[in-house]
Amino acid sequence: MKKLLLILLLFIGQKGFSQSGLLPLDEQKNVFYSDSGQPKKSKSEIFKEAQNWISKTFGNYENAVTFEDPQLGKLILTSYAPVSSITYEYVRFDLTIECKDQQYNVRIDKLDGISTTHSPVRLGVKDNDAVMEKEVAVKTEQSKKKRTEAENNLKNAKADLDGINNAMFKLMSDLKLSLTASAE
Repeated sequence: MKKLLLILLLFIGQKGFSQSGLLPLDEQKNVFYSDSGQPKKSKSEIFKEAQNWISKTFGNYENAVTFEDPQLGKLILTSYAPVSSITYEYVRFDLTIECKDQQYNVRIDKLDGISTTHSPVRLGVKDNDAVMEKEVAVKTEQSKKKRTEAENNLKNAKADLDGINNAMFKLMSDLKLSLTASAE
């Protein structure tokens, strides 16, 4: 029952913090996602469980992890996640996990949209700006036919970014479940 409640809370939190159709940006206008947790575990236990989660989630630990330091409690990996998007099939990203006694922090950044039809594209403020421009086009278009086209373009652009957000929030949610689950 506790796990079901945790999953429900994570899902509600994910939807509450994500802005529909836009990517979260930091002060430098770079895309980033972050989360933290306070499991009642030592730094080394959290670190080991993070390593296990990486192996389970991404398959080959050695290929995914680009930096690890058990003394610092820090892991950095570069990997890919499939996305439900019209424009991209995958997103490449960096994920950093910092472990401390009874606490961890995670950050996902440096996202690139990957498609079979074009070169990787760094995701950022330009993607949010494109959605905003499409919103303006919908509001200002007078022709019914062109307005419908503008609405479809806006819907597709928002769906692309929502697919990316959902994939990243799912990763963080899975990590949180893994690191905060109590040994039963």
